[in-house]
Amino acid sequence: MALILIVERNKVTGEYVAATLKKAGHETLVTSFQTEALAMFQERKPDLVIVNYFLADSDGLKLISALTRQSPEAMVVMTTGLGNEALVREAMSLGAFDYIVKGKTYFTDLPQLVEDLFLRFTAKNLKRVSEQQASRLEAQTELAGWLDHNFKNILSAVAGSLSLINFDNPEQSQEKRQEYLQDGLSSLNTAVKLLDNLSRLSDGGSSEDERSLLVSSVVDEAWQWVKDRLLNGPKEEFSVSKDILTQVTFINETRNLEPQKVVREDLLTIFEALIKNALEALAQSPEPRLIVSAHRDKEYLSFTVRDNGRGMDDRVKRHAFEPLFSTKGQVGVGISLTTVMALVTRHLGQIKVESQPGQGTLINFTYKLIYF
Repeated sequence: MALILIVERNKVTGEYVAATLKKAGHETLVTSFQTEALAMFQERKPDLVIVNYFLADSDGLKLISALTRQSPEAMVVMTTGLGNEALVREAMSLGAFDYIVKGKTYFTDLPQLVEDLFLRFTAKNLKRVSEQQASRLEAQTELAGWLDHNFKNILSAVAGSLSLINFDNPEQSQEKRQEYLQDGLSSLNTAVKLLDNLSRLSDGGSSEDERSLLVSSVVDEAWQWVKDRLLNGPKEEFSVSKDILTQVTFINETRNLEPQKVVREDLLTIFEALIKNALEALAQSPEPRLIVSAHRDKEYLSFTVRDNGRGMDDRVKRHAFEPLFSTKGQVGVGISLTTVMALVTRHLGQIKVESQPGQGTLINFTYKLIYF
């Protein structure tokens, strides 16, 4: 049957729950401590975790939060007494799948309640897999069109630039030929960047090892790259004019952060995408401002990129990180934010967006430090 982890402060109650479930054919693990529960969860990977609010060294909400951060798809349920609706709501907001009320018939009903939980959890997963497959097929179709459109445009730009170089024309200066060549190379660099971002959408991870460095230098490099692309890259790459660079105030508030062990390549890609999108959102702002900040919270780095631009409505916020979603027509059709989501997820982080139309946007993402 199933392996079930029971976390209950009262050891006698925990053992009784275990005995009840063993009679129904399940294998059980029992503990009263959060620290031991997390170790058991990581080592044995139970199919279900039943968590009581009261624990010997913590409380159930903290354990649920830790479990769902470690494994968002884990099946975790909370047991609670009657009248504890507030605890239930908080547990569900932290990622609990459901809850069980400890009524008078709790032990009698528990085996059937567990069976019902497994049936609903399986149905939910089947629905999620089906939706993912449908979404993946749709994304693949869109991606094929995106590749066709973008790379045709890029290669046409390369061919156009190179065709302007005319060695048979003695009146064409070397400087002009160099200009055409640089235009072609710039378009090729855009193609390389797009291919690099596409490869990062896979689960392969970066080939670069984590190393200690100043996050502020990565932020500065990302800002410089965005500026260079806007000034020298193809016009199709941005939906904002070069004039924005003379108006915007860019503030890097990460300079007080000590060197951290991160994958520079991944972090740089995240900041490039977020800064580029923020810059484009600032086009109509009277006093455009873009701020990047960071702090460390135990094993996580937390980053914030905020602007005072046009903001997003609820529809845009819901779809912003979906593959190829864009509010900009054919300009910069959106791989970048999908790449951000993939990289943040790869580093066991989460990303949140706070935004209202006309009130700017705040994007917060976390990055888990493996060595801490």
